[in-house]
Amino acid sequence: MNYKVLFLLAGLLAVSSGMVREGWFETRVDHFNPRNQYTFLMRYYANDEHAYRNGPIFVIVGGDTAIDLRYLTEGLFYDVAYLEGAYLFANEHRYFGHSLPVSDATTENMDFLTVDQVLADLAEWISYLKTTVVGNPRAKVVLLGYGHGGTVANYFHQSYPNLSNGVWVSSGPAEASLTFPSFFEVLGENIGTHGSRDCYNTIFSGFLVAQNLIALGQGDVLTELFHLCEPLDTANPLETTAFLLGLQIDIQREILHLRNTASTTNMCEQIEGSNTDNSLHALNVWFAREHQFEECVKLSFNDFLAPFLDTDFNTDQLQNGNRQRLYIQCTTGGIFPTSDSRYQPFGSQITIDFYVEVCREVFGDWINVGVIESNIRSTNVRFGGRRPRIENAHFTHGGLDPLIGSGILEDISDSAVATIIPDTFFAPDLGSIDEELDSPKLIAAKELTRTLIDTWIFKDFEPIHGEA
Repeated sequence: MNYKVLFLLAGLLAVSSGMVREGWFETRVDHFNPRNQYTFLMRYYANDEHAYRNGPIFVIVGGDTAIDLRYLTEGLFYDVAYLEGAYLFANEHRYFGHSLPVSDATTENMDFLTVDQVLADLAEWISYLKTTVVGNPRAKVVLLGYGHGGTVANYFHQSYPNLSNGVWVSSGPAEASLTFPSFFEVLGENIGTHGSRDCYNTIFSGFLVAQNLIALGQGDVLTELFHLCEPLDTANPLETTAFLLGLQIDIQREILHLRNTASTTNMCEQIEGSNTDNSLHALNVWFAREHQFEECVKLSFNDFLAPFLDTDFNTDQLQNGNRQRLYIQCTTGGIFPTSDSRYQPFGSQITIDFYVEVCREVFGDWINVGVIESNIRSTNVRFGGRRPRIENAHFTHGGLDPLIGSGILEDISDSAVATIIPDTFFAPDLGSIDEELDSPKLIAAKELTRTLIDTWIFKDFEPIHGEA
């Protein structure tokens, strides 16, 4: 069953029924240059079906995709909005979907994709919601962000405390970093725990054998075995790393795409059931099944670059946000998964040098490791990384989410708390409380979020006089 299609249809039904309304907010392309007065339209959606007059404002902060309508009509935030009589809004992050401040995504036009510009968009929009849409400048505002949207929500709550009374961040990276070996470590732990140690060892050994063949110049063996479209050039580290990373990404997708441990279990059963003692052949049997409908497999360096090279916003790659996400990584956050750790099964060749070259090839020679490191350092100095100065916040993480290592995992204070939800993946707590399907710890995390939001809304509460 294609759940993405079902969620889209549910969102369209909500829009057509009048529950959810589309809006466009005019905001500046560059908030910080008085000589640049150009503007663009930022898309947002609203749902006020349960809102009380003078009720709070709940904002789902846009992330690195086109706007998602799902949680305007279902899920925990929606449920709490019903209980609190809140207005629900969701915005679209600049450069994604239809919220485009520039005509195309050439490198020169990416200058306005910065943290400060994104936060200023939010500030102007939330001010507009309070004064013009809701008509209550004193309305309490609670933010929800997940993934990159969680990062933006965290940063906004710190930067504009006058416009945000509380923030719930689900699986949102908080600390920028250059290399990010814990990503592969968490995937490896998942394989060993929910697959088997034998499966982990097979993948570990398979990657080492592939690396040894590369070192021996046996690219023709790997080309034939994995049915590559282009001969593997073992003398070119960019080509060999692209090949190894392609194998790793296939395994990663299988583990993560359904966000449950059964995917890992099934994958490992297939790998172990290959009836071969050769670890590379066992890995290839599973890999061949994944690519059985392709004439050949594209794992060259140019193939890796291809999703990031389009500059026309109408193309699928730009609509998917591939180039924009990479630009954010190369200029602000980093978090490049690398294999420079002994505690993961994906070899040792996937290093930061590869990603730096990807950034350079896609966006120009001005990018180098020094530029990326400097920007990452600035991001962490400004926003505090994993120890920010923040109040009225709940940071939640799935224990099996590979991005967990970049998140806030411990309480910062009594008013800024963190919850790790075991045996769950990315943003596991966005749905409504389900007494039958949710684990006790997942239910507890959702109930804590609900309680905290209530606390943020009624902190310094002043009774409303006059008409309700």
